Amino acid sequence: MRKHQPLREVSLAQLRADLATASVADLYRGRGDRFVWIIEASGEPCGWITLVVANWDHGLAEIGYALSTQFHNRGIMAQALSLLLPEIFLRTTLERVEARCSVDNEASRKVLEKLGFTHEGTLRSYFRLRGKRIDHSLYALLRIDFLPKLS
Repeated sequence: MRKHQPLREVSLAQLRADLATASVADLYRGRGDRFVWIIEASGEPCGWITLVVANWDHGLAEIGYALSTQFHNRGIMAQALSLLLPEIFLRTTLERVEARCSVDNEASRKVLEKLGFTHEGTLRSYFRLRGKRIDHSLYALLRIDFLPKLS
């Protein structure tokens, strides 16, 4: 997972504590700022999705995700996100969901494009990874673009 992201070490206890702090019910009530879902494949944890609400008044959020290497190239992330996005756009007031990924992370870019996210630009020198500044692609999915797909 660290090939394209500067992830920090997190203990299982800390992960459980983080998961316990935010309730999906709060998401549906338009409260809270960080939500995490664990992705499972065949009953085994294989990754996660985070949703960080930047501003409820303006309906802005950012989605992030990671998948363990051994689960790559199986369509798991696209499937997980395709289950979550309708929940976000049909059951919350969020209007815009952004996602960022390394310009070198072709698999992540393909997932976003498959799900209808629009590439909006490149964020130059966005963060440091293994001592090197990395450019990122900025993607966004708008409620008005997503909802017609449900018809």
